[in-house]
Amino acid sequence: MGGIYGTAVNERNGDFSPTIYNVAVKYSQQPNDLPSDVLEGATLRGNEYGWSVASFPVALERAETHGYACLGGQFQFRLEDGATCEMYWLSADSKERLPGESWTDYSRRSCSEVKGNFQRLISQTDFRKEALGWNLPHTFTGSLVLVAYFVTESALAELETFKLT
Repeated sequence: MGGIYGTAVNERNGDFSPTIYNVAVKYSQQPNDLPSDVLEGATLRGNEYGWSVASFPVALERAETHGYACLGGQFQFRLEDGATCEMYWLSADSKERLPGESWTDYSRRSCSEVKGNFQRLISQTDFRKEALGWNLPHTFTGSLVLVAYFVTESALAELETFKLT
């Protein structure tokens, strides 16, 4: 159950979030290595899972139960023709693992931070307006997903080797 699920590059309007992994990391395992109960409500596009707004909080809770941490994620509209409209400025991220922080504590904290940021963005963002900004009909919010990045302790250690300082 190892691997890095997603590419953890977070950029907001030219400013980088505290954790920057400026590489496209190849998956050390197949994306379907996430537990099946975590994948409920997710769709796979390329190598990235996106969860519906309704299913993401449940997936996040289940991932924590399985010992995963969540680096965060970004909202996307996924079109039927395969196109993706990524709203990288709408990121629900967690903070870095603290020195000496146990994996259990980091897993719990990262999932809690992502959940809080996810809920804040859901309550404060006008996704109809975002859809119009992509020239999509305002009713297109049904294709909204959060692409989230879950990691195991060993996968995060691997990812840390690519971290920019």
